Amino acid sequence: MVDKKYIKNIPFFSSLNDEILESLSEISKIKKFVLNDILFYEKDTQDEIFYLTHGSIKFYKVDRFDNEIFLYKIISNTLIFDISKFCNEHIMSCYANAEFLEDSEVLIFDSLKFKELLYTNQNFMETIMKESFRMIQQLQCIVSRDVVFDGTAKVAHMLVNDLKNFNTFKKHEVAYMLHIQPETLSRILKKLTRNGIIEIEKNSVKILNIDELREIYE
Repeated sequence: MVDKKYIKNIPFFSSLNDEILESLSEISKIKKFVLNDILFYEKDTQDEIFYLTHGSIKFYKVDRFDNEIFLYKIISNTLIFDISKFCNEHIMSCYANAEFLEDSEVLIFDSLKFKELLYTNQNFMETIMKESFRMIQQLQCIVSRDVVFDGTAKVAHMLVNDLKNFNTFKKHEVAYMLHIQPETLSRILKKLTRNGIIEIEKNSVKILNIDELREIYE
């Protein structure tokens, strides 16, 4: 059981009334994870709903040749659930493998009791619906990026929108996340450097002309 005040201090839950917060408190627990821990595997059947309070998680699938295919990542203050399974009476089944990218903390709710609360409170339902629409929009952007963007546009987009992680992760990890080859990433960075759009110091990218970067993918 998690203290009600702890849950209320989380932005996602802060607008809920005390009655709902108390109910959520009674069906929740906190668990800490470390780098490379697995939250769940794709074929797991989960009876829990997760909220990432601190850290980051990558979602990926494995093809029939055992190659890992990166889908997307999430960062702190994000609800994790399978939208397609959320509004029915079935126990949730996970839609991808979820692995932690750093030491993290997760707030865990009992799935059935969480949904009971959802169905009996309109305010809570609206909060969840807004989050689900936000997640759908985020996934649509990811699909558009992977389908429409070429390698240069993918790199430019990540530099503009996620420079911190670009500089934190190793270059082969960045290439993996963008679905391009490491050699391709190196060529793109060299081209952007030659054109005076970025500069690289000690393997860290600094943006010199963010408008030109945006023009590449917009």
